[in-house]
Amino acid sequence: MSSARRRIATGLVAAGACAWALGAAAQDGELQQHWARWRTEGPASYVYGYNKYCDCHPTDPPETVVTVANGAVTRVYHLHADSPREVPAREGSLDLYWTIEDLFELLESAVQRGAVVRARYDDALGYPLSLFIDYDSDLVGDEVDLRITRFEPLER
Repeated sequence: MSSARRRIATGLVAAGACAWALGAAAQDGELQQHWARWRTEGPASYVYGYNKYCDCHPTDPPETVVTVANGAVTRVYHLHADSPREVPAREGSLDLYWTIEDLFELLESAVQRGAVVRARYDDALGYPLSLFIDYDSDLVGDEVDLRITRFEPLER
């Protein structure tokens, strides 16, 4: 490779690294802005639902409905698309489910690790409306793909 081509290639790699760093900083800034809004505007108790898309549920995942009281998960059930029946989460598994605060921590950790992160946020309360995290673009199945389906404050 000629020295001119090597300088161009080095410059492109450096420019890409700067663009990634700026992108990560911008993502983190947006995340922190919405997280601050959630901390000031969000209720301590709420019910929210989400669909988690994965290889096992690529198009029609069950809805997971989480009740949070004073910042702690107190109830979880699942609703399958073809059934109105609530299926409760396994006994003793509530600590496996996210609060909205946990979702912010998940996003923050992913941004800090350099993962591909895409998120949309509620304008009024700041909570994530959807989030997509890909920790390693060379791996299949390490992604987190959540879409919030409902949100209801239990108190203000």
